[in-house]
Amino acid sequence: MEIVEGVNLHLLKTDKFKTNHLTIRFSGELAAKSVAKRALVAQMLETANEVFPTAKQFRAALAHLYGATLSTSVSSKGLTHIVDIDVIFIRDAFTLQRESLLEEVITFIKGVLFSPLLKVAQYQPKVFELEKKNLISYLQADNEDSFYYSHLALKKLFYHQFDLQVSNEADADLVGKETAFTAYQEFHKMIMEDQIDIYLVGEFDDYRVVQLFHTYPFEARKKSLQFQYEQPYHNVVQEVTESKPANQSVLEVAYHHPVSFADENYYALIVLSGLLGSFAHSKLFSRLREQEGLAYHLGCRFDSFTGLFEIYVGISKEDKTKALQLIIKELNDIKLGRFSIDMLNKTKRMIINEALQTDDYYKNLIDISYIRDYIDKDYALSTWVNKVDKVKKLDLILLAKQMRLQAIYFLKGI
Repeated sequence: MEIVEGVNLHLLKTDKFKTNHLTIRFSGELAAKSVAKRALVAQMLETANEVFPTAKQFRAALAHLYGATLSTSVSSKGLTHIVDIDVIFIRDAFTLQRESLLEEVITFIKGVLFSPLLKVAQYQPKVFELEKKNLISYLQADNEDSFYYSHLALKKLFYHQFDLQVSNEADADLVGKETAFTAYQEFHKMIMEDQIDIYLVGEFDDYRVVQLFHTYPFEARKKSLQFQYEQPYHNVVQEVTESKPANQSVLEVAYHHPVSFADENYYALIVLSGLLGSFAHSKLFSRLREQEGLAYHLGCRFDSFTGLFEIYVGISKEDKTKALQLIIKELNDIKLGRFSIDMLNKTKRMIINEALQTDDYYKNLIDISYIRDYIDKDYALSTWVNKVDKVKKLDLILLAKQMRLQAIYFLKGI
């Protein structure tokens, strides 16, 4: 339902929750020059506004709304950067006197969006500097995690486009360069130019909700979003070894895969990841950890919007060569069909069970709606389960043969 051009309201009615869930989603370009600003905006959105100018007052106002919680997050899909404001609050039916809590929450969020905490065309400097310091501390702490650090290092090796090499939340150095003025200017741009989607999940009066959101002073905008990034593969494998104080070493291996989100092969890619290294029975887990005793921690993940397929293992520094050889061998075995139908079926069952469990999470309903509206109109959990279940052994063999090794990053713990 369009409020104005480029701003849409999505009403997802369900009685499976005792709480209602409201998400305001901003979608804009993923750009290295703006991710730090957008991460800082997310910090400010959940901290204070003109009506409640301190974090203490802001949280007290939420507590007064029967303990409503507000949080923000940042993510990306391909070349689209996403900032979410998430609010969870009890349904009106469960309030003491059946107050119109929904109306109060929608009014509260109106203040969050349209009454930011400002001082002369910038965020209030004292509050902003505190939140900036908090974000820098958070990012520096993340950077101490060997796997997080190695993942970002691998992205820098794999992606040709600089915008994709940076974390969705930027890094401490980029955040440090931003000011109360530059962050507020980015927020103003988001309010005026980003595609905005408002999702309400739960039980509510549709007509009243529509009325309330039409009081938000949004202006029309035309936003073209790019989700799919197609990167050609290189014949030369990029390889870097870096020494860093750490209790263990981390080996990260990046393959290029040819699958986009809406492709039929997308479902084979899901199963391939599970079969290779996402479960305790997977090939890498069985070989590297159970048989060889090399890996402390390992797994696979992939990005269906950018062509990255990543394998990561925590090992001793002297085991790098052997671990890499075994990773390559296990993928080659899949190319040759050296895996059983029983193993394939077990992997599919586990993938489907995980997906069905997440169906009870409200954010999953929102993401399905978002994908269906903007990326793949046929996307639905039932379809997803059915297509995963239909993946055949030959599908995995053919897909594995199209995987191309692109980058190797080794964090040598010292």
